[in-house]
Amino acid sequence: MKKLLAILLTAMLLLGLAACKDDTYTDEDNKEMILVVQFVGEDETKEYPSLYVGELTVEAIAMGLSELTGLRFDVTTLRNDGGSLTVDWSYDSTLFTGPSEEQNEGDFPFGNYDSLVWFMLDSLDLSVKRNLPDIKDIYYTVDGGNALVLDLFDPLTIPPDAPYMGSEWHLAHWDGIGDIIDEDPVDPDDVNWEGEYGSENGMLYIADYDGKSFRFTFDDDGVTREGTAALDPETAILASAEKYEFRSNLEQGTISVWFDGGLAVDYVRTEDAVG
Repeated sequence: MKKLLAILLTAMLLLGLAACKDDTYTDEDNKEMILVVQFVGEDETKEYPSLYVGELTVEAIAMGLSELTGLRFDVTTLRNDGGSLTVDWSYDSTLFTGPSEEQNEGDFPFGNYDSLVWFMLDSLDLSVKRNLPDIKDIYYTVDGGNALVLDLFDPLTIPPDAPYMGSEWHLAHWDGIGDIIDEDPVDPDDVNWEGEYGSENGMLYIADYDGKSFRFTFDDDGVTREGTAALDPETAILASAEKYEFRSNLEQGTISVWFDGGLAVDYVRTEDAVG
């Protein structure tokens, strides 16, 4: 009886070891990928070999970046068309929560939130394209496919139907109001600022447009403001005067006035307006 019991226990132990072996990865299971990181404003990228197990996916690459940097690259792949990917960020990722105190004491500290955001967006984009070379375009979304809106020093919106182009491109095409400006420049001759505009709160008058600046006067809730706004030399639909920013929407015939980075009011061109 004791001999039979010993045989049964030995058999159970061997079966248990076999089961454990199936769930245990060995060094032979490890595969290598290359993680690529880049700090905004720096042309040089840095590469770090990293091990993964199983299929090489965006999620595996993101997990590797998380382990390397201490930042939470919490993402899922929503769509894979072979040549392009839609990568969806979670609100639990460091992209939205910001770095922890412990993380900022590590090898990848950040002086401000803006540089952290660009680092995460660039590094995931570069790492995916480095390890999955068939992927040419990566689309960033958040929370199940919504536009990626980031509360930077000036707000930034990356639409879900436009591929991520890298921090250098986005910074060059960023209007500071939240939108990405089209690559094709607007001809200044096509932008007629001069005229009269109305809103629920008051009126806006623009005159003396000379191609480089214009005079403005607007009455907002009984408070009159006036001055000269200089046009953005790179973008004819943008102008600024001290803390005021103006943006012309050619299709809708409106001018949005911003104050200290926040939208004050939209003015709509009236029938008496010029042009």
